[in-house]
Amino acid sequence: MDYSQLAKSQLPFDGEFFLSKNKAYEELIFFVHFYEGSKRQLLRHIKLVNKLGFDAFAFHLHGNHTELLQDLFKDIFSKIPISAKEKFGIKHTYADQIEKLLNEIPGNKIIFAFSNPSAAAIEAMARRHCSDTTALICDSGPTARFIPSAYNLFSQDYHIKSTMLKLILTPVLSFGWSPLLHKDLKADLEHFPIGFRILSIRGWKDKLIPPKHIDEVFESHENIDWTKLSLPEAEHLTGLRDFREEYIPGVEKFLKSIATLLN
Repeated sequence: MDYSQLAKSQLPFDGEFFLSKNKAYEELIFFVHFYEGSKRQLLRHIKLVNKLGFDAFAFHLHGNHTELLQDLFKDIFSKIPISAKEKFGIKHTYADQIEKLLNEIPGNKIIFAFSNPSAAAIEAMARRHCSDTTALICDSGPTARFIPSAYNLFSQDYHIKSTMLKLILTPVLSFGWSPLLHKDLKADLEHFPIGFRILSIRGWKDKLIPPKHIDEVFESHENIDWTKLSLPEAEHLTGLRDFREEYIPGVEKFLKSIATLLN
């Protein structure tokens, strides 16, 4: 698929193509950034897949908790996170955005998603029955236990020391993400076709989403063919930055095992 013309058009959610100078594979790597992140924070990963011979696409997820609070007094009713499927929660509105872009971009795509927004990617893929998504890479997520993940976020990333404040904020964040928490992941993954390939990347020192909480997402699904890339010294989302010698060969091996070489 030649994306050079489409790359000149304007796509929703600040969508942007990053074309490989040495394109060797048909599939597009479709990136979904981590919570409160941005497409620019994935440039290290985009450069990696471009170097491996893949075109890439990235965009900005709109509507995290911070953005909603900032707009609370401007137009509260238009900012309530309710998805097109009439589900409340940021996770489901993220899935709307991902689904819309997947529908607008032709050709086969490999999803490369990060942390808990990878659950939104799974939801979008399930809605579309993985019609043109051929594989999935999940880096540092998603979690099967969202409440501990939310609590850890306040401790590790926001450095909130007050236990009482964390106990108050955790259910607010969790409910705002989705009242279903992690429970709909099981049904979503059951919609994936038999033998669907997934690479799950995890750092053993991840204090936000421990590897065992990631395992619980995938391990009960016999329809998916999933493998682990374990990084013993890595923390949350630090794999490519700090452990390139382990990260790059693992991702390269997976991508080349499922991608289609250009004629």
